[in-house]
Amino acid sequence: MKPSDIIQRIIRHDQNNAVKTAAFIPGQIVSGKIVKLFPNQTAEVQIGSHKAIAQLEIPLSANIRYWFKVEPGEGMLRLKVMESADRPGAEAPAESLLRQLGMQLSRENKMLIQFFLREQLPITGETLKMASEWIKESRSAEDGLRTVKELFIRQLPFSKDVFSAISSVLHGDSLSSLMGELLDELKGGGLSTKGQQIYSLLGDLTKPSREKWGQQAIYRLFSEWLNTKNQASSHTAFQLLKVLGLMPGETAEDAALQQLMEVSIQNKPISHVLTEIMKANDSGNRQEFILNLAKLNGFIAQRSESSGLSQTLEILFNDIRNGKNSFPAEKNLLNTFFKSVLSHTLNDDLDQLLSDAYGIKQAAVQAGRLLAGEKPLAAAALNLREKTMMEELKNSLQTEVNLTYDQRNIHSELKRIIRTLGLSYEHDFINLLKHSDEGASKKLDTLKPLLMGFINEETSHIAKDAAERLLHKLTGFQALSQESGPLQHYIFQLPVSLWGKISDLTMQWSGRKTEEGKIDPSHCRVIFYLNLEHLNETIVDLQVQNRIIKISVINEHKEIKDLTAPFAAELKENLLKLNYKLSSVSVQKPESAGDSPIGKDTMTSIVQSNQFSGVDIRI
Repeated sequence: MKPSDIIQRIIRHDQNNAVKTAAFIPGQIVSGKIVKLFPNQTAEVQIGSHKAIAQLEIPLSANIRYWFKVEPGEGMLRLKVMESADRPGAEAPAESLLRQLGMQLSRENKMLIQFFLREQLPITGETLKMASEWIKESRSAEDGLRTVKELFIRQLPFSKDVFSAISSVLHGDSLSSLMGELLDELKGGGLSTKGQQIYSLLGDLTKPSREKWGQQAIYRLFSEWLNTKNQASSHTAFQLLKVLGLMPGETAEDAALQQLMEVSIQNKPISHVLTEIMKANDSGNRQEFILNLAKLNGFIAQRSESSGLSQTLEILFNDIRNGKNSFPAEKNLLNTFFKSVLSHTLNDDLDQLLSDAYGIKQAAVQAGRLLAGEKPLAAAALNLREKTMMEELKNSLQTEVNLTYDQRNIHSELKRIIRTLGLSYEHDFINLLKHSDEGASKKLDTLKPLLMGFINEETSHIAKDAAERLLHKLTGFQALSQESGPLQHYIFQLPVSLWGKISDLTMQWSGRKTEEGKIDPSHCRVIFYLNLEHLNETIVDLQVQNRIIKISVINEHKEIKDLTAPFAAELKENLLKLNYKLSSVSVQKPESAGDSPIGKDTMTSIVQSNQFSGVDIRI
């Protein structure tokens, strides 16, 4: 079952609980039947399941159905008859209304009218014409009609942007897939400042934990390779980079350095000069070699953090000019010099640079697998120095890089993802207006406002379309999260980084509203869906009444009940520490789509951080 299917079932549950009220607005078109006639051209009119006393403009007959248009006026409902729907030889009601509104008698428009009548939705000429256009652009007429109904039920603005946002949530692709599509469109380069920020955010949000861990390992090895203080360690790091596939195994060190410099030429004058120095050395042009060394010295002198490098360059420059070092310069001497320069000049764009030069993604995955012990044959083939370096690297990453999900950090990680996506953008923007400070303004550099700005820039049509669809997805979840009387409902989808994949976490929170405007933790419900690496589709539902928790897990694996049973006592004990009492934990198999536990409202479950970490998040 896809996340969009889960969301639709949640939405239908909310729709069934929605209270339908008869609210007639001027311009609205209704189909009504005259039940009783009264003096002064007043009558009792049956409109759907509602009865109303209305003022009629002309005398009408009882027990006849008419099309009425609601007229403006105070007090009593005022109805203007458009046409009798029951007269002999009359067209079908849908065709009759379409003709009067000047709309085409198409199959889609007939379906639209019939849908409005069946669902008792308020009809106006304007809303019908807008809905007709939107449905033509939908994936299917049925999807479009369901989205239109959602706008009315939730009393959302009847506009194209809101329609697209709700449609994206109910029927569109998952959040992570939309993010992946936009990321692919932005890979070409030549991006604006906003485009670069979006690319960076999406890159972080769409990387699995294994790749993130491996990427950090690649960065450390790459820095160690460019470190000239320990030649043995530098050589070991270079060999490991080849083992991990960052570059072919037969690549020589000078060829790897040359490739790195060539890729960074377009943005870094220093890299261009380094390439010219290498060419002059290979061709034996001593004058050109010295000239480019002097040019390089000028660039480096402008960098305050490179004072030590400037001294090294000056020594090399004088030794070559005075004949102390032979020319052409020895390959090892030149490679050491190039590494020293590159280690001081490569900036924070290292991810993009390594991706362009070598293709870091696959190497990062291999590094993550090797560090996690998933490649025993490759680990066994390493020599002693390489094994020692990998073990030291693993220990330092476990200490410094927080890539685990447990009860201590899953809460903060979810909050970070929500903030990064910009789902709290409007709230943060209001706070910025109230309290203008630097900290508040930094919170606005999130995905949603960046997408809004990017769409208004001059960019490719494909990239703009991908950005619009992602923006609609984020806005749709915000629109579906609303208050309903004393109750609050929050529904959202987040890209969660599992060990080897990105999965879409879909959750709905609902419950009574406290005086502070928050969901009452003593009376609430949480529906949770996630497609895990090993357990696959997992649905959970948590119900809390008077701080008594009832839990149920929906999963297709037969063994899950036996696997989770030993944790029940520990779960109950930990909940008591939080002043919650565990009532029951049940495990169910998923039923057919037409007879889903969600539709039956029988699911009750909770996400426990220790189960989550122990099963599908590698620590």
